[in-house]
Amino acid sequence: MPEWQWKDPSHGALLRYEPGNWGDILKGEWLCLWLEWFGRDLVYQDPFCGQAHYPVTQPTRLRVQGSPARRYATHMGSSSATLVQEHAARLGYRVQAHCSDRESPLSLRPCDLLLFDPYDFFERWPEWNDLLLEASRHHDVVVYLYNKSPRGASQFRQYQALRQRWQGRPLLLGRVAADAVLPRAWHEVWLVGPGASQPKLRTALQQATLELHRHLSDQGAWEG
Repeated sequence: MPEWQWKDPSHGALLRYEPGNWGDILKGEWLCLWLEWFGRDLVYQDPFCGQAHYPVTQPTRLRVQGSPARRYATHMGSSSATLVQEHAARLGYRVQAHCSDRESPLSLRPCDLLLFDPYDFFERWPEWNDLLLEASRHHDVVVYLYNKSPRGASQFRQYQALRQRWQGRPLLLGRVAADAVLPRAWHEVWLVGPGASQPKLRTALQQATLELHRHLSDQGAWEG
């Protein structure tokens, strides 16, 4: 199955995924809910921020508008870094943002929230894992993972090895299928760090994830 890319090169043909996919929706809801829980000014770092805004295709618009992700829908077309700043402003908080867009972060700054979502984290996690483990000791880290484990035994072993490294750490994980009819991968969003032990935040993230999962799975369960 070929990788998705923009049909119109002016929209950014080098992108390896469609902005506004189910992973972006789940991640965006989690970021908004974290901000609402945190409830004050914050320092934010995003080492893989990309563009500030992305074009929204009609399929993306229909996907987002038909989903229960109401928070993300208000920021449709915004990158994660822009979404964080926009949603914090709506809540009346200021964000000191440290954003870059490079292949590999050279260092991680002290911050209240770190978003770590390179597209190829599934393949390259050993390069970054120790850095993230250290960062999550004192700060909240949101990790996006395109989990390819449904594709075969080797991918499943890769995923098992990754999860083994995070055993014993406070971790919340939300997962939705990449596609309703042919779910050959999972979109996963992790929250690791002090916030993962907070019952109020856990409940909010769980509810949002289950609503999105049910909405997506229902689409693949019935045709008629």
